[in-house]
Parts: sequence; C-alpha cells; structure tokens
Amino acid sequence: MGATRADVARLAGVSPSTVTYVLTGTRSTSVGTRERVHRAIEELGYHPNSHASMLAARSARTVGVLFRLQRHSIDVNDLDYVDGVRQRIEPEGIHVVVPLSGASTAGDDLVRLVRSRTLDAAILMDVAHDDERERILTEEHVPTVLIGTSGTSGTPSIDVDFRQMAKCALGHLMALGHRRVIFLARRITRERSNAFLAQKNAVERVARVLDVEVLRRTVADSVVAGASLLTDRRLPRGCTAVVSNNPEALKGLLAAAWSHGVGVPDDFSVVSMGQAVPYSPDGRLATEVGVGRVRIGRRAGELLLQRLAEPQAAVEHLMVRASLADRGSAAAAGELSV
Repeated sequence: MGATRADVARLAGVSPSTVTYVLTGTRSTSVGTRERVHRAIEELGYHPNSHASMLAARSARTVGVLFRLQRHSIDVNDLDYVDGVRQRIEPEGIHVVVPLSGASTAGDDLVRLVRSRTLDAAILMDVAHDDERERILTEEHVPTVLIGTSGTSGTPSIDVDFRQMAKCALGHLMALGHRRVIFLARRITRERSNAFLAQKNAVERVARVLDVEVLRRTVADSVVAGASLLTDRRLPRGCTAVVSNNPEALKGLLAAAWSHGVGVPDDFSVVSMGQAVPYSPDGRLATEVGVGRVRIGRRAGELLLQRLAEPQAAVEHLMVRASLADRGSAAAAGELSV
C-alpha cells in the first residue's frame, strides 16, 4: 500500500490539512513548512491522486447542514455557521441545504434524504452524545463532519474549548471585581447538544478554581423566563454580573432591566458566551466570549471537502479557542445604584 497524506503529515510534523494546503495552494504556508512537506513527499514516494480527488469531490452535489433543534429554536447565531459552510463549499459547485424535520421523525427523514440522493454529505450541528444522526450517516456511508463532539472518534469534528471559554468569561468579570455571578443557562435535555452540558460543567469548574461564586439559573429559551429573574430591580442574591449561553432568556432579562431603569453595565454587568445578543435599545451588542461562528463553519466545510477527496485519510478533531470581544456591557463591580 502506498503512502498516504497522513503518512506525509506525520513525517513532516504537520497536520494532514497542512499537507493539502501545501499541495493545492488553497491557504498560505511558511517556506519552512512547504520544505518539510515536500521532503516528506519525496522520501515516502507519495503521489496524490488529484484526478480521483476531483471526482470524489464532484460526486457530492448537495451537502446538508443538519440541526437537531426545531425550526423555532434556530436563531441568527446558528445561521452564522451555515454562512461559513456555504462560503467554503459552494465555490466548489456543491449546493448547501438546511433540511428541517419533526422531532419524532428525524431519523426516518434523514434516511429518506440519503437514500433518495437528496443529501450526498452532511455537517451535523447540535451534536449530542452517541448522536443517532451520526450512526445513521455512518451506516449509510455518507461523508460527515461534526460541529461539536459525540463521544466517538470515527468522524472528523471541530469543537470549542469550553473550559478556556469559561475561563475567559469569568476571568474578565473577576478582573473587574465581580465575585458573585449568575450563570443564565439553557435547559439540558437528552435531545440537546453536548455543548450546553460542556458549557455548564466548564463554568462550574472554572468558578471553583477562580473562587467566584456562581449562581446557576437554568431556564427555557424564552424572553419571559429571562425577564422573571429581575426582582425589585435587582439580580438574585446580590449578584453583580450575568454570564449566559441562553440568548433568548438574556434578551428578556436585558429588556426587563431597561424597562425598569436598570442600567447595563452601571447596575450589573453582562457577558454572553458564544452568542451575539444586543444589550441596549439602539442594538449595541453585549460583551461576548466567542469563537467566530462563520470561521468554524468554513473550517467544517474544509474538513468535509478533505473527507470527500481522501476518504481513507486520518480523521481530524480540531479544537477552537474563544476570544473576548469587549463591547462595554461589563464594568467594575460596586454597590448597585438601584
């Protein structure tokens, strides 16, 4: 058996995707990296089958971005990932679709999509533990990439370093003097993605390390549920800041604050985790610890194209670090002015 792209990557000390970048020129690489890759190619006698790769990629006419959430739960933040996938996939002549199905028929609907050739490849969103959709797609031999993790290792994936994300959010508030923080969280059910549980666990673990008291409030994805947290124009139990991965509930809390003359960040601070949420009537976005949703979508599309081109290549699992976008919704802690 001849050398593979993974063999070249190991010998050159780079990732398989970097070998692809060097060979195709689709992304800039350093001179040193190119030299190492080409030396490894020569040493191993690697001959990339560009014709076969092209045919493999062309055989996929339609890529489906598959959400677990139902129609009413998909928001603009989710669509950023789709935009990124489209930016990378559609220039290759492959259509990107977002099929929606009922919760009770999702598995059957997915099988029908695949067997009718309506769907040739897939990118899974809202990935859950032992995700049934991943199992179905694997059994049907459909090239697949996960945005998230399912607990298996056989499917390429890209996910967020949630511990680092939580450290970034709580560390920012701690530096501003906040020691009692509400974590306004999404409800976790069996159908929900691993991301919500991972975020909850990360916030709680990081809080213990930083010695920050976190009061977790798990509510429905609802503006009414979020608004109900504000009592007597104050946050519960003397909390001075909010960290949230529940955009709808956070919108409700912020709307209630503004309607009662409670200012952000004058009266409490807000940091959103991975979601773009406005915190003022003029639409200014809250400070966010985010990961570049469009960029993740593009990278997932790139992983899928690589999978189509080289189905036997080593499976890649990528981890993305978050960064803080300080937009002014968090300020130094002090006595509430309300």
